[in-house]
Amino acid sequence: MNSNLESKRLFTKFLIPALALLAGISVGFMLRGLIPEKSKPQLIEIREGGWKLINPLLECQKGQDLLSDPELRPMRDHVEKFLSENIKKKWGDDVSVYFRELNDGLTFDIGKDSQFYPASLLKVPLMISVLKKAEANPRILTKRIVYNNPELKAYQNSDVADKLVFGRSYTIEDLLERTIETSDNISSLLVEEQLSDKDLKKTYDDLGIPDPYYLNDQAGYLLSVELYASFFRILFNASYLNREMSEKALEFLSKTDYRKGLVAGVPPKIPVAHKFGLRKINGRKQLHDCGIVYYPDHPYLLCVMTSGLIPEYLDTTIAEVSRFIYEDIDSQHH
Repeated sequence: MNSNLESKRLFTKFLIPALALLAGISVGFMLRGLIPEKSKPQLIEIREGGWKLINPLLECQKGQDLLSDPELRPMRDHVEKFLSENIKKKWGDDVSVYFRELNDGLTFDIGKDSQFYPASLLKVPLMISVLKKAEANPRILTKRIVYNNPELKAYQNSDVADKLVFGRSYTIEDLLERTIETSDNISSLLVEEQLSDKDLKKTYDDLGIPDPYYLNDQAGYLLSVELYASFFRILFNASYLNREMSEKALEFLSKTDYRKGLVAGVPPKIPVAHKFGLRKINGRKQLHDCGIVYYPDHPYLLCVMTSGLIPEYLDTTIAEVSRFIYEDIDSQHH
């Protein structure tokens, strides 16, 4: 992953300040079956159904204040102990986790105050901005762009197998797919050039996010795992993009070719719509993976952000957290 690209081009476009209303309230952890039915907090969510990857939220009512349930904290502490004893001491110097059961909204987080450089994770809000514009004008996605700027060659990812061919034209939809599926930097830049600052600002304004452009390159862009998870929530709930565009976005994300991290922790038959980001800063690596694991009838959102010296260890950290969560979920619903 080209760090110059992330810091100089993509990072200068995005900031994710407080998204508290979208991120939800991280108050504890519950897996069905571990808490007696009478003591479970009741979140009543009415959803539309009938879609493959989204589950549009029509109405949500909270029947009980989650903060009042004393049995949630031990569940969250169980996961934190797992991280402390088996992950953080060996494989990373900082690990943050955000988990949410998407159908009922129950959550936990660990390391919520830690801040990380999002790197290629910011290609997701870029995608959202393009698809939002395409809602009003679907022909945008079929517009063809010629890759003919030689300066962009310096930003090519070394690990992308199916690289763009210089001089060839591509549709914006094709470039958007490549931006997400292979995290191709040149595709991302070509897509970004089709958006104005006004287009990007509108997306952030619509989500209630302040203007990000007052920050400079050296400051970078830091965000928490909980804040970033909000982007996947709005896609799953189809609460910002319409249903067709939300489904399209998650379809792109479900084809991401990064098979380590979250995907390595679940069986091959389980779909995962996710995005990873990698950046080197001050001699240390930061590796993150965030997405939706489509456990049958009980999809959940899991985001893990890490930092450490050895990328392979960070891969393992994320995979082990993913495996631990999946097995707990599976033990309750299998």
